[in-house]
Amino acid sequence: MRRTGKSLFSLLLLGLVVVMIGGAVNAAKQTTLTVWDFKYADPNMNPTMVKIDKMFMEKYPNVKINHVAQPDDQYYQILRAAAQANRGPDVVMLHGARGDVYELDPILVKLDKYIKPWRNEIPEDSWKVAATNRDFKKGIKLIPMTSQGFGFYYNKALFKKAGLDPNTPPRDYEELLAACAKLKAAGIVPITGGLRDFTTNFMFRALAANVYGKDVYGLQTGEQGFANNKAFKKAAEIMVELKDKGCFDPDAASIPYFMDAIDMFAAGKGAIFCGLLSDVGNWKQFSDGLGKDNVGYFPTINFAEAKNKDMQTFQPVGIGYGVTSWSKNKDMAAKYAEFYGRGEGAMVFVRETGAFSPNTRLDTKALGYPVLDEINKYLKDENISEDYQTMFISAFEDAMIATSQQLLITEEINVDKFVEQVEKIAAEHR
Repeated sequence: MRRTGKSLFSLLLLGLVVVMIGGAVNAAKQTTLTVWDFKYADPNMNPTMVKIDKMFMEKYPNVKINHVAQPDDQYYQILRAAAQANRGPDVVMLHGARGDVYELDPILVKLDKYIKPWRNEIPEDSWKVAATNRDFKKGIKLIPMTSQGFGFYYNKALFKKAGLDPNTPPRDYEELLAACAKLKAAGIVPITGGLRDFTTNFMFRALAANVYGKDVYGLQTGEQGFANNKAFKKAAEIMVELKDKGCFDPDAASIPYFMDAIDMFAAGKGAIFCGLLSDVGNWKQFSDGLGKDNVGYFPTINFAEAKNKDMQTFQPVGIGYGVTSWSKNKDMAAKYAEFYGRGEGAMVFVRETGAFSPNTRLDTKALGYPVLDEINKYLKDENISEDYQTMFISAFEDAMIATSQQLLITEEINVDKFVEQVEKIAAEHR
């Protein structure tokens, strides 16, 4: 009996040791991935990103995601500081194609080998923007999460109330002016606010799609310009005339675009709004607020001076995730970025936030939003003009907004002075 007892005790002790060793091994295998981005604090994005992170950790039980929100207005400065110290997060969110991103090229891992098995799910135009300076030889540095663009959403019920055909948006500037007049006469705000900042900025970008078309890349090299382009000057004149004719909300100059003007349009306070394809202020938010069958879309304003028509301003990559060169867990970091770019994780991101994904394998028709079909009609190569903002570093946007305020709000400058200043700003920020 004693020998049996001793044997049993020895077995129990051995089992305990094995469990302890196994636990130590599992603990040693535990990996923490630190993720930085400028969307995690967004109340419209956070719950979905928390959900996707949880899905990823369920798929990879030995991985813990440390997701850190960084301030949007200081994000690239913070990343540059991390680059100088050569330490920081494993995964970083970046905008596609911006000069700020290309400046960070030395700290980003080439992802070509990681995306090879599923590269055909995303168009090559998007991958090209995800490569440094659009050069595949320099390597793909981002896994795209979204595509982005700007266009005009309209409230079909308010169009009908004003005696306008709810299924026929304005096709050109004259029709837009006529629609605005009818909307005003019916006591409806034609174009919702945000004039002091991004409404103006996004409208100029949408108008520029018709002005420059496929020649938009010349703005980066200086082959194309602003001050020497009669159609861009006309775009500025259009903006002034829309303001002078009362087409904007009377309080537009005091209404911030994010999120006040967006929420106002989603609540039916205005008939037309220059919104985004992805992120916020998009097809989902407006359809959920106004009804799926009550939201129409047109990409730009056609006018005679512009050589193109119905062009869609577009960013093949809006935002994406990259992997840092100092990460000790590059393989797993790449899997995390992939999880947001394809499959179940990407579909959750689209379904819950209204992100506009470049991944062609996602079944967005199943979501049941008719306005998505309207947008997709314009997302053909012949209709796409890449957003000129991506030709410059991000500070260009701030300078452009400030100059637009001088034109439209304070009226310190006229149209001629405006186009001269935009040309000067472009030269400084290329």
